[in-house]
Amino acid sequence: MLFGFNLNHIFLFPVADDEARKNFLIGALLILASFILPIVPYLLIMGYTLRIMRQVLDGEKPRMIAWDDWEGLLTDGLKLFGIRFVYSLPFLLFILPLMLALWSLPMLAALLEEEGLFLAWLVAFPLFFACFIPFSLVFAILLPAPEAHVAATRDFSAGFRIGEWWPIFRKNLGGFVVAFLIFYGISMLLALTIQIMMMTIILLCLLPLLLPAISMYMTIIQYVLFAHAYREGRAKLTIAPSANG
Repeated sequence: MLFGFNLNHIFLFPVADDEARKNFLIGALLILASFILPIVPYLLIMGYTLRIMRQVLDGEKPRMIAWDDWEGLLTDGLKLFGIRFVYSLPFLLFILPLMLALWSLPMLAALLEEEGLFLAWLVAFPLFFACFIPFSLVFAILLPAPEAHVAATRDFSAGFRIGEWWPIFRKNLGGFVVAFLIFYGISMLLALTIQIMMMTIILLCLLPLLLPAISMYMTIIQYVLFAHAYREGRAKLTIAPSANG
């Protein structure tokens, strides 16, 4: 156990037994299929992940489930995707034009032969990332709270009722931060593993087959970690009024 997270079970349950490995493989194949048909397989993966989140939110240990309700998985996937898209949209609309301007500024400076524009780029580029990285980290820690709230309530609109999920997030802010740090650590470890694999021709050839499995694994682990953080926050919020009373 680490900060309330049973990491041994969380890390191993996607491949714990033959049935789990079979369902995990189906998910990996769907991710592979998303390179050909980009939308539907992705939504199915999101819906499958939401179902596993509900296990955690209901107090159960997460387990891989059968892929036997495709329509329901698609509906749940649309909910999870919709929440992420709507909350990300203002961020993207603000960031993308700035990034486009920053990338075009050096070319514009060369075209116009203006050293001042290039000097402005030298200042603006690091300043942009100095602001972008902390904001991205905050966003990455915050966004799972409304996503988990949708999974818990089974109501898409609940993700936008900030007054409902914000107290849960605030009550266990440390848990959400720890969940992010654990996920980030695993991501870095897998990224290092991929870099090592790219150094050898044989392992490099296997990489296209392993990347969908890695993506499937990281998606499940990420949402399970944040579902745990949400559940703990909800429990603390329930206990606090009782204690005060």
